[in-house]
Amino acid sequence: MRIQFLLKNTGMYERLGIMTMSSVLKQNGHETQLLLTEELDEEGIVEKVKNYKPHILAYSIMTGEHIYHIDLNEMVRSHYNDALSVFGGPHPTYSPEMINMNYVDAICRGEGEIYFLQLVKKLEQGKDFYDTQNFWFKKKDGSIVKNDMGSLVKNLDNVPFPDRKLMYDADSALRARGSKLFMSNRGCPFKCTYCFNHAYNKMTKGKGEMMRYRSVDSIIREIKEVKNNFFLDRVNIDDDIFLLKPKGWLEEFADKYPKEIGLPLYCNVRPETVNEKTGYLLNKMNCTHVAMGIECGNNEVAKKVLKRNTSNERIIEAVKILKKNKIKVMTQNLIGLPIPNPTKVDFDTLDFNIKLKPHFGWASILYPYPGTEIGTLATKVGYFDGNFEKTKISNKSATSLTLKDEMEKRKINNFHKLFSLIVQFPFLRPFTNFLISLPLSFLYTWIYFAFYGFKYLQHSSFKGILLTFVHYIKFYFKYVSRLEKRIKFSNTKEKVNLKSVTAK
Repeated sequence: MRIQFLLKNTGMYERLGIMTMSSVLKQNGHETQLLLTEELDEEGIVEKVKNYKPHILAYSIMTGEHIYHIDLNEMVRSHYNDALSVFGGPHPTYSPEMINMNYVDAICRGEGEIYFLQLVKKLEQGKDFYDTQNFWFKKKDGSIVKNDMGSLVKNLDNVPFPDRKLMYDADSALRARGSKLFMSNRGCPFKCTYCFNHAYNKMTKGKGEMMRYRSVDSIIREIKEVKNNFFLDRVNIDDDIFLLKPKGWLEEFADKYPKEIGLPLYCNVRPETVNEKTGYLLNKMNCTHVAMGIECGNNEVAKKVLKRNTSNERIIEAVKILKKNKIKVMTQNLIGLPIPNPTKVDFDTLDFNIKLKPHFGWASILYPYPGTEIGTLATKVGYFDGNFEKTKISNKSATSLTLKDEMEKRKINNFHKLFSLIVQFPFLRPFTNFLISLPLSFLYTWIYFAFYGFKYLQHSSFKGILLTFVHYIKFYFKYVSRLEKRIKFSNTKEKVNLKSVTAK
């Protein structure tokens, strides 16, 4: 069978879910194609779909990009109705009501490696497929079939390596980019209110082990394969928390990785997982940069609102250990929380980051994503109306919270764009409140992208910089101009806004 993945754009980010599903399908004798639609007009999109003649139109989407893809699917199906439209990814998992949208035939909740393949096999064999686990279906009569969640993938070593050629053939910028994504485990035991993991853990309780790990040899084989076939100058381990591993795993990886790979390594850590031993092992692995979640510089708010129970003192200790081991720290922070006077807390976060002196202080605007506790809280206290059309996938545009004071909205949006710059240049701190009050959002957006780009290029090799520079400039010119733009297809109609179950 032919499965065509449709995606607006990659966002300069490898979609591991799509690549892995493509590998699973190809391993079982099916054909796949990835079609990026942003640069095509309606006629061009329809022509490519008709030429490929897919049996399944597949979409893997996050909240914030769902509206475009629902509209895209409706447009495509109005011209080509010989395929089943299947949606997977975070948004359908936590907002399954999207099954009620026009031409949405099926949604997959959670992992797809087992059950999407089962669906494809049933379709190929002409069997009834409405009992496939993890899936919700809409029958021709409009009735909805809601199947239970199935078991989680038990052995990650049995999952084939992601089909990177699929992604790189569609997006040459990703092929040229020297930093490439890998995952060594799935799952997260923490209960941060802004993250989907706590909801997913409840959803899959009793369906298998939450934390699952690839063997060291498996992840190293994948990195070798990518290194041999594509340009690679930095390994980016995209686990939620890289240091959460079974006993002996990190030690084995720290022994083998430098000998067999040796490239600079980047990963995500939590302060609680950083100690003298893990700091030493990261250094031994040639880990040059880590991303560490700080989220909020106000301990009380961090604990009560975000369920981040790590003290500022423990965070300071973790950063010191990392710096001692010559590892650069990128802090990750959240601003614009659904609380009274959010910018006051944002200043606490800014000041704490200035104290930490990270290599790069990153801030995202908080979005109350479906399925998250903070989404429920924001709706309950009146800071969010449940309309996810307001949610931007980029985290680089504007707050989606309902705030009475327009000046407060401006401050949050501008704070986000200037946060990294002020952390880097603390002499700007006394002027921050004035700067974020000015109606200079467009200028600040360009400053934000320029500074982010500068920091990113510092992580790359000279060859990597040369290969990615043109793509990088093209990407940001395009995205800055389209940050707030929603593309509507000519034959799609305004739809009733679907609210998450968390907003009910």
